[in-house]
Amino acid sequence: MYKILKTSSLTLLLIIFTLNLNALAFHKGGKFKPREIDKIEGLKKKDVQIKYCTSKVKVFTKEEVIKIDENKTIEEQLEEFDKDKQKSKTKKEYFEIKSYHSTKAIQFDGIKSLSLLKDLKKIDASTPLSKILGFWCIQSIPEDGSQKVFKLNEKTKKLYNEIAIDNNLKKASDPIGDEILDIGAIILQERHNLIYSEADFILVENQKRKKIADEKAEADKIIKEEKNWLAENKQPLLDKIDKKIFAFDDQIAKINNDYKQLKIDYESFEIYFKEKIIEVEDLLEDVDRSQSELKEKAKQLRSEKRKFLSNTILEDFKSKFEKTNREDARNFPNTYGKLVKLRKDVAKAKKKKQFTKKNKGFFDRWEILESSKLNIKQEDKIDALSGEIKEAKSNIANNIDNLISEINSLEEEFGNKLPWNLIIIGFVIFLVISGVGAYVYLNNRRIQKLQEDADKKVGSLKSDFEGRLKDTSEQIKSVGRAAARSEQTRTSQQDQVVEEKPKTQEQIIAAKYDELVSEYKETLDDFAKVAKFKQKWSGLALSRKERQDGTKTILTSSPRAFEKAEIWCVNFDNKYFAFPGSTVKSNMATYMNLDFEKAGRDFKGVFSISTGTNYSSEPAVLRKGGAGFVVERAGKIIFPT
Repeated sequence: MYKILKTSSLTLLLIIFTLNLNALAFHKGGKFKPREIDKIEGLKKKDVQIKYCTSKVKVFTKEEVIKIDENKTIEEQLEEFDKDKQKSKTKKEYFEIKSYHSTKAIQFDGIKSLSLLKDLKKIDASTPLSKILGFWCIQSIPEDGSQKVFKLNEKTKKLYNEIAIDNNLKKASDPIGDEILDIGAIILQERHNLIYSEADFILVENQKRKKIADEKAEADKIIKEEKNWLAENKQPLLDKIDKKIFAFDDQIAKINNDYKQLKIDYESFEIYFKEKIIEVEDLLEDVDRSQSELKEKAKQLRSEKRKFLSNTILEDFKSKFEKTNREDARNFPNTYGKLVKLRKDVAKAKKKKQFTKKNKGFFDRWEILESSKLNIKQEDKIDALSGEIKEAKSNIANNIDNLISEINSLEEEFGNKLPWNLIIIGFVIFLVISGVGAYVYLNNRRIQKLQEDADKKVGSLKSDFEGRLKDTSEQIKSVGRAAARSEQTRTSQQDQVVEEKPKTQEQIIAAKYDELVSEYKETLDDFAKVAKFKQKWSGLALSRKERQDGTKTILTSSPRAFEKAEIWCVNFDNKYFAFPGSTVKSNMATYMNLDFEKAGRDFKGVFSISTGTNYSSEPAVLRKGGAGFVVERAGKIIFPT
């Protein structure tokens, strides 16, 4: 009886153990949050154990608040809601499972990576292979095609031992060792009939990693979208800003160029204004007031001088010029400065929201600055003063210069007229001299007649001496003849010595040119010789034509007198030469001022300007052309350093 009881007990224990083996998880000690499964009608604990391959299954009850009927409308739910009313609760049963596996069977791919287990420090070289295989519940595919059931039975143990041999181990209970750990994978040679189910921690870790990967992918997607958006919108905005900045730069550059030109015009006008005052004063001092026309023109010139050459004009221009200055981008912080700041911010921007943020975003900032303008006050000042200088110069040319030209023309006209008063005086003097000459002549005739009478009275006295005088006379004649012959011989010899070879035409012209240059140099140092030089060499006063057409420089008649003209034209042998007038040398400082600005302006195309030890010049060669002269070959003016 005892033996039968013992046998029955062992059989019962074996059955219970076998049932438990079929339900026990292949891994133990799961540390992850338990999973809760609704305990529905008909679902048993054993079924849950088998389905999730775990023995850690327990039933528990918890209270839950009754949820609002989702089929009701929001209005109905709000009408039923009462915050002061105790919420309805109910008790519900659940299965709690631990150390479970996935219910989804996955067909084995021939190799199983150990990287995740290594990352989680679940394994090392001492970990048995069977434990690792248990993490995945590796099984053969059921032959009957039924739903998978993971079982740790003799068939499974045999499979694990075969897998151990495939990986150079003796049995599944052996540790994997360093070799398999380093390789990081379990290899199944030509085993394509296996399935596996992942343990809970593997599921959780994969979900975690998937979440991280999804988040990274989403972040990368956002970054990519951000980069694409920036690529489409950043550079176009930078281009618009740069275009606006370049436009401002051009505007500032134009103002500064206008200021630079104004400075040149103002300084040039100041010199021109002062020289014109001196010119007018000199002319008024030298003008011949004995001529009524000249006197009237001089009176007009004095009046125009007070009007258009007043020092008040120059002082007013100086005051206005001192109020102008160069512009700089730093003078416009609210426009140019903000634009440059926006450009820097856009260039550094890496996020879309920096562009689209309301009010402070780059698009909104650009919209404000896009239509902005530089409030350049200098522009009106520069334009106004430049216009006033041009007007003042025009007034001087139309009034002062015209009167100077008229006075010079009248002086030249009067100078060419015959001086009848001097002619009459000369004629009277001639008559007086002639009368005196006639008186002297008649008086000499009277004295001569008296002398002849005296000679007749002493004629008789001469006869006594004729014999002796005859001999003496012959001697004297003989000596005279000899002297005459000697003198004739000497004269003949002198004539032979003095006789020279006739000069060629070229020698004559060269000598004439040397004479011209020599007398020109003398004239530069002696103003009294100017008139004689002009008369001898047919001198003309010329000036450079302001507006030149073509490549040739044209010289026309100057309104100034020859003595005050800047260019003298002289002529001999049908050749025309242009020399700098004597006023150029006497006013060297004026022509050399501002880096030879006046010299370069007045003599452009006529004389080249350079510096040397002393003042010197070479004439320009001219030819007659139309109403003026054309410069065939430019001359030189060398100013002393």
